[in-house]
Amino acid sequence: MHRLDIRCNVDLPVTIISNDRDVTEGKGRFSVLSLSGGFIDSPTFRPSNRMVLLRYELPRHGEFEVIGEVVRHEGNGIATRFCSINRDTKLKLWQYLRENLRLQDNCPYCGQRLEKRVMRCTYCGLSLNVDSPDYLIVHERDTFIRRLDRISRNLEIEDMFKIMNFIDMEILKIGKGHDMFEEFIGSCSAMLDVFSMIRKVAPLDVPVLIKGDKGSGKEFTARAIHERSRRKDKPFISIICSGVPEDVLERELFGGGGRGGNLGYAEGGTVLLKACDKLPLRLQSRIMRLLDGESGSPDVRLLFCTTAEITPLIAKGMFNEGLYRRIKGFVINLPPVRRRGDDRLILARHFLNRFAREIGEHKRLSEEAVEAIKAYDWPGNVKEMINRLRRAVMISKSEVITSDDIGLKIPTKDTVLSIRAIRDEIEKQKLIEALSKFNNNISKAARAMGLSRPTVYKMIRKYGL
Repeated sequence: MHRLDIRCNVDLPVTIISNDRDVTEGKGRFSVLSLSGGFIDSPTFRPSNRMVLLRYELPRHGEFEVIGEVVRHEGNGIATRFCSINRDTKLKLWQYLRENLRLQDNCPYCGQRLEKRVMRCTYCGLSLNVDSPDYLIVHERDTFIRRLDRISRNLEIEDMFKIMNFIDMEILKIGKGHDMFEEFIGSCSAMLDVFSMIRKVAPLDVPVLIKGDKGSGKEFTARAIHERSRRKDKPFISIICSGVPEDVLERELFGGGGRGGNLGYAEGGTVLLKACDKLPLRLQSRIMRLLDGESGSPDVRLLFCTTAEITPLIAKGMFNEGLYRRIKGFVINLPPVRRRGDDRLILARHFLNRFAREIGEHKRLSEEAVEAIKAYDWPGNVKEMINRLRRAVMISKSEVITSDDIGLKIPTKDTVLSIRAIRDEIEKQKLIEALSKFNNNISKAARAMGLSRPTVYKMIRKYGL
C-alpha cells in the first residue's frame, strides 16, 4: 500500500506520557517522522496504554503536545499515529520536515524509481513539488479520498451516516446560519467586542495589532482573522520574533543561503509576527517597506501581536514610530481569562468536551472542579486552561474530572460571609466589568464608576488585577 505522507529521518527528543495504572512519563527520540505519526526509539519505556500524550519541541517552532495512538511495538521502540492534530501544528511540523527532507530517485509515496525530477509522480500521481508554498494544501487535497477510504473500512453504516451528517452540519454549515469561533467561546462584553472586531477587520486585508497577556489567545485571534479573509486557502505562518539572533530571524523571514524565507513561502497568505516588540530595528524597517508595497515584496498580510505597550518602547528608541503608525490602525485587546467572569467555566467545558472526544470518551466536571475553575485566576490564561484540561482528560480514570485532576485546590469558603467580604466581591466584579468594557482604559473606567483615577489604581492593586 502506498504511503500517504513523506517520512523523514530525524533525531528529535520526545516525552511520552501514559495513563497506565498510574500516570507515567518516559523519554524517547523520534527516529522517523511524518505528518501522520512517527517511530519512537524508546528502549527503556514501553507504555501499555494504547493512547499516549506526546510532547516534543521543534527547533524555531516551539513546543507541542499531541495525542498519539500506539499502533505497534517493534524492536526497541513504538510506532505511533497522531490523532486530531490541528492545522497550525501540522503546518509547523511540515516546515520542520521540509527542512530535513532528502529526496532520492524513488517516489517517497509509492517507491517507484523516477528517471528525472518531476513535479508529480508518473505512477501514483502525487505532487513532488515540496518547495511550493501550496504543497501541503495540494497534497492533502490529493490524498483526502484515499485517507477517507482507509478509515471507512473500519466503520459501520451507522458511523458513515453520522460522518455525512457532521460534514453537512458542522463543516459545510448546511442549515446553520451563524458564525463559528472554535477557540473563542464566551459572552462577556469584552469578548463580544473581540468577535466584532475580528469580523470587521478580517475581509479588509490590513495589518492588525493584537495585544494581550501571555496565553490569552493572540494566535487564535490571528487564525480567526485569517480563516475569515480572502486568503483563507493560502498558508498561515506564525513567527516568533523574541529570543532569536537577528541574522537567523532575518533568514527565517526573508530567506538567504539559497533558501526562501517564510514571507515568500506564505505568498498569498497571512504571516503573524509574535512578540513583535522584540523585532530588531533594522528588520522593523524592512517590514515597514513591505507594508508600503515595496517592489518585489511577497503578497502577504501581516498581523502583529505583543504583550507589551509599544509607546514606551518608541520613547526609548526601541521601536520604529513609522511602523507603529502603520499597524495601530486596527488594535484588538484580548482580556485575560481572570476578567472574563463566567466565561471561564464555559471555556473549560468546551475544552474538556473537545479533548474527551479526541480519545472517544465522555468526561464531566465535578462540583468541586467547577468551583475551583471559577475561583482560580488563570495566570497562564487560555493556554494554561488547555494544558490543564488536556492533561486531566489523559490522567483521569473516571468519567468525572476532579479538581485534583486539573491540579487546582478546592476553594474554602466561610459558611457566612461578612458584609465586608460581600462588598469587596461586588466591588471587584464591577471593576472587572468596567475594565473589560473600556479595554483597560483607566480614565474611562473611572468615569463610568464615578471614581477618581487614583482610586481605580488602588482597587486594581487591592484585587491583584
